[in-house]
Amino acid sequence: MTYFENERLRGLDRLMRQIPNFAPRGHGVIAVCETGIKNGSCTAERIKADNSSRKEILTETMSNIRYQPFRKRLNKYIKESGTKPMDYRNEKHRLVFTETIEKLNRNDYALMSALYLLTAEHRLWTAAKRHVVRNEIDFDNIRLRNSTENAYALFCAAKDLYLGAKHITVRDLSDTELIGPKLFGLICNAMAIRRFGLGAIHYNEGKTDA
Repeated sequence: MTYFENERLRGLDRLMRQIPNFAPRGHGVIAVCETGIKNGSCTAERIKADNSSRKEILTETMSNIRYQPFRKRLNKYIKESGTKPMDYRNEKHRLVFTETIEKLNRNDYALMSALYLLTAEHRLWTAAKRHVVRNEIDFDNIRLRNSTENAYALFCAAKDLYLGAKHITVRDLSDTELIGPKLFGLICNAMAIRRFGLGAIHYNEGKTDA
């Protein structure tokens, strides 16, 4: 169980855990492949992320999600991304993420997707970084203190993608008040990393630009 010092976050945690009237598939956990929830990558993909457009990557990543409000929001995000997709929250996010994964297993897509989200917010990463050891994330011992709602949502999404947990649902992602536009983009990117690896955000080792 994750401990939250802030009552506001405890309230948001309770909200995230409520899943009224959800179907077993299509409205539930945000994991995007059936094999290797914790270790290893998905195989036999139809496209190669490094050589594909943002639209192709995200469309293929979310191909099994049929919930229409989510599809509508995703299409809007893809259209607005245009030719300049948001691969990172900002330059600091890119630098911290790049430094963090330098000596880690980049073929562990679950690990990469979780770290992508955990490094997107300073306070969140400050709380989480000492619990990343030997290509493992010890989520049970991460303590979030004085964190924002966005940081908590990033934490929940990271945990879902890494462990196959069920904190954030597709319906949550469709809610523009609960998940803002920039946060939605980051979570979509993480879902793509979880499926295709770092090529989904056009990551190239040694490059200095995002």
